[in-house]
Amino acid sequence: MRKSMLFVTLLLSLIIVLAGCTAAPAGQQPAAEQPAGEEAAAAGEPVTIDWWTVNSEEYSEEVQKAMVAEFEASHPNIKVNMTVLPESGFSDKMTTALGAGQGAPDVAFFWDNNWFPEALDLTPYIEADPNFDPSMYFEGFWNTRAVWQDKVVGLPLGVGAQFVMYNKDVFDEAGVAYPGADWTTEDFITMSTQLMDPDVKRWGGDRPRRPFRAIWFNYGAHPYSDDSMTVDGYLNGPESVAAYTWLWDLVQSGSTPTPADIEVLGTEGTGPVDLFLAGRLAMATLNQGHMLNAVKAGANFGVVPEPQVEGHERYVNAWSLTSSIWKGTEHPDEAWTFLSWWVGPEGQKFLMENGNLFPSIPSVLEQYKDADQEYAQAFFDVLKLKQVSEWRIAHPCDGAVARAAGDVWDKIMLGDIERDQIQSELDAVVPAAQEALDECRDRLGG
Repeated sequence: MRKSMLFVTLLLSLIIVLAGCTAAPAGQQPAAEQPAGEEAAAAGEPVTIDWWTVNSEEYSEEVQKAMVAEFEASHPNIKVNMTVLPESGFSDKMTTALGAGQGAPDVAFFWDNNWFPEALDLTPYIEADPNFDPSMYFEGFWNTRAVWQDKVVGLPLGVGAQFVMYNKDVFDEAGVAYPGADWTTEDFITMSTQLMDPDVKRWGGDRPRRPFRAIWFNYGAHPYSDDSMTVDGYLNGPESVAAYTWLWDLVQSGSTPTPADIEVLGTEGTGPVDLFLAGRLAMATLNQGHMLNAVKAGANFGVVPEPQVEGHERYVNAWSLTSSIWKGTEHPDEAWTFLSWWVGPEGQKFLMENGNLFPSIPSVLEQYKDADQEYAQAFFDVLKLKQVSEWRIAHPCDGAVARAAGDVWDKIMLGDIERDQIQSELDAVVPAAQEALDECRDRLGG
């Protein structure tokens, strides 16, 4: 009897010890209460990350699905849950999720600068990844789309830019020499005038969409001072006056479509690229998507940067999409693995070869199927120019100031002021523009 009691006691002690060995350590949740991702990782199952994206001309939903399959095949430990949202609703859903601090995707486009504070700083991951080198990207796109307040908030996917496309057939018919990369703003007006032909309803060129973009920067014009404090002497300074005067001369040449022309053509579903392809617009400020349309249509065209101004640095209106990781992600390592593949050489090459993406990585861009063609080489050269975004990202109040000065632009476009009135008209809008700058600066916290 005594031996039986001893045996039972020893058995109970052993059970208690074994139970203690399987208990969760202090501070750690029991296995049954661990998050699903941790359970999956512990069981050796793939970790699932959420990716929000959009359908575009550069990468369709089908192409992106195929890209995910390619990624998962080489990374069996990661599954990507891809959600394609309409572009019109993407911003609303991201703003709501990021503002709530929950429900945001692990990886997504952060195309709104206001979202950058919610992006994970990628610096530690880049420094720890021996296969990742930021210098593989175009420097301008890295500086304007990846870096924010000394943090790396994302990677730049794809590239886009504005440039002037010219119809070689129209130039040949008019006996006008093609523009070269070193052409000037005055050359633009001269050529546009030579190429216009009212008898066949053909315009020589088009007009800028708004001030303080590439051509204004080519004149050395900024809407306000670098310290974001002063409008007077900048919006109405000599460089700005010169840019507005050039616009006045272009409008008065009669060689470009008027606002009324554009409004009528817009209702007919005819945009600048359609006029260009139809031979009714000899030169047009377009982008890489329009360029591909021209290639597809078999158009005989060339590409040059927007015209320069002698004695000033050359600029380009260019863009890329910032692709980021949400700082609230539960799977930062897996998110980085996917992000660096998607926006790295492998992913961008896949989207280039299967979609219409122009990569932000020069070594991949050089593998473009028509890289040896004249139009492609000219486009690649445009991408190397200094970007207007370098100034605009650091000065987010430029739009507010430009809107406050909008009357001058409208009056020039409509032919409502004389050339010698441009200075006084700009002087007159300085107070309103300064008020807009002050309000914007205060709203953004100085």
